[in-house]
Amino acid sequence: MSLEISLTKRQMAFIQADCDEVLYGGAAGGGKSYGQLVDALLFAIKYPGSKQLILRNTYPELQRSLILVSYSLYPKNVATYNSSSHVWRFVNGSTIEFGYLESDKDVQKYQSAEYDVIRFDELTHFSQYQYTYMLSRIRGANGYPKMAKSSTNPGSKGHAWVKARFIDPVPPEQIYTDPSTGRTRVFIPAKVTDNKFLMAADPDYLRRLDELPDDQRRALKDGDWDVFEGQYFPEFCRSVHVIEPIEIPKHWRRYFTLDYG
Repeated sequence: MSLEISLTKRQMAFIQADCDEVLYGGAAGGGKSYGQLVDALLFAIKYPGSKQLILRNTYPELQRSLILVSYSLYPKNVATYNSSSHVWRFVNGSTIEFGYLESDKDVQKYQSAEYDVIRFDELTHFSQYQYTYMLSRIRGANGYPKMAKSSTNPGSKGHAWVKARFIDPVPPEQIYTDPSTGRTRVFIPAKVTDNKFLMAADPDYLRRLDELPDDQRRALKDGDWDVFEGQYFPEFCRSVHVIEPIEIPKHWRRYFTLDYG
C-alpha cells in the first residue's frame, strides 16, 4: 500500500518525536490537527492491533474538525469508520477512537481502558487532572511505543499547567526528563508561517491574525506563551526581559518583595 501525504517540516518533527509526552503547536494555523491525524494513521498501519484515542472537550468539536478531516484522509481500503462507536477500525486490527472529556468526572468512562497512544487536541482546554489521569490509561504488554501526543495553542483554562509542564523546563525541541518520574517530554513549536500549504491556499489568514487584539495576536500568531488574560505586565516579552543567569556580585544590594495576591 502506498500513501501520498504532504507534510510540513514541523509536522514531520512532531511525527518523528518519540518522547513519552509530546506537545505540538503553540500558534494558530500550524497544521496541528492534520499532523495528529496523519501521525495516528501511520502509527495504526505500522503497529498491527494498536489502540489509539483522540480527545477533545466535546463530541461536536471532534465532529467539526478531526472526524471530518479523517473521512477524506484515511484510505477506505485499509480502514472503516463506525459512526456509532466513533472508531476507525483497520484491516490489521488497529483502532483509532475519538472521545471527549467535558468535565473531570468523564475520565471514569476510561477507567478500565488501555491505549498505546492518547492524543489531546487543544491540550489547554483540558484540566491537569484530566491529562494526568488519562496518562494512566496508556499501558499494555504488546511492546509498542506508549506515548501521549498533544497539540494546542496558548490560552484557555489549562494555559498555566501546560506551560509549566512543557514550555518552562527547557527550550523548544530540547528533551526534558522529569527527575521524579524519569518520563521524557518535548515541545515542538509551529506557526502559521511554517504551514506552506495554508499560506498558499489562504494568504490573507496572516492578515486576519494581525487584526486581533494585541494579546490574542501574540498568542495565536506568534505562539507566545508569556501572554495570558489579566497579566499585570502585558508588554512582557521573553526575548527582551529575560537574560541568561549571572553570578550576582556580593557587594550588590539585594531587595525582597512579596505579593500577597
